[in-house]
Amino acid sequence: MKTINIKLLTLLATFLVILLHTAAFSFNYFHRAWSVSVLYEALGRTAFPLFLLIAGYVSLNKNESLLSALKTRVLDLIIPLVVWSIVYIFYARYVSGISKPVSLLDVLSQPVYPHLWFIYTLILLYLLTPLLNTFIQNGSRQRINYTLTVWFVLASVYVLFDNVKANLIEGKTEAILSNIDMVVYLSGFYIFGGVARRFNINPKVTIATIVFILSAVLTSVLTYSLSVSTQAPNPIFLFYSAPTIVAISVSAFFMLLNARFSWSRRGIAVIRTLSRLSLGIFFVHMMVLETLLRIFNFSFNNYDSALIIPGVAIASYALSALICWLLRLIPWMRKIA
Repeated sequence: MKTINIKLLTLLATFLVILLHTAAFSFNYFHRAWSVSVLYEALGRTAFPLFLLIAGYVSLNKNESLLSALKTRVLDLIIPLVVWSIVYIFYARYVSGISKPVSLLDVLSQPVYPHLWFIYTLILLYLLTPLLNTFIQNGSRQRINYTLTVWFVLASVYVLFDNVKANLIEGKTEAILSNIDMVVYLSGFYIFGGVARRFNINPKVTIATIVFILSAVLTSVLTYSLSVSTQAPNPIFLFYSAPTIVAISVSAFFMLLNARFSWSRRGIAVIRTLSRLSLGIFFVHMMVLETLLRIFNFSFNNYDSALIIPGVAIASYALSALICWLLRLIPWMRKIA
């Protein structure tokens, strides 16, 4: 049961990435229905933590050789990253009108399109997987709990207070984070995924659901209140390792991991197929989403955006899945889709 639930979580995390990027277009300025954008932002921000929780649950706690770990994970990300980076360079220049010189060194060290940052973070975490595997398999529960506690205090609570101080007191703009910064801030999710599997952590679905709802509401209220008081949209409480985002992400993970669904054979086949397409959907969705927004010129400024935002995200997901499915019909394209 948990195998299909993990695939369902992968599918959901992929959709939440698209929901996040759809809501972002209307989050960055105040308008009549801005509160709707805030809620979808709060939900969408769980996408990347969910990916890491899933990756940790699947990748850690395994006895495999160093070469096998690097080949099956790192190489499977580097090849599509390079190919899609080249695609996005041409897309940015000839479609989006963004013209800036890009070298091969740039592609290897930083994303050529904003959403690709996560792949760099995931590659770096996969490079650390052999070390983390040893730690999780051989470490005592006490040591592992201590490590996760230190991560939460420093990368979540302290970073939140530091951002509040820098942004609200000192008036500094949001800092640009490096790939290494993101690995530090997000590594706790990856480790916790492996820990949850090793120690068979299974909170009740009801409790996870209550925590999820309360955390999502609290994150939205805090973001809305802070933004109104500072007279500008403020994402401090929406950072991926912020305490309430941690709570939403972890509770959503357990909520679906332990849920008892009854799927037909056809339903299971659909979930497996869409889960297999998730990486390709992640890479291609920004081109699809931006193209839809250019063609149809949707307005998110009224309360019907409560339906329009997820509707556009669903359409983008479906079209991206179709593109990736078609690409996979070509044998030599399967590595990137």
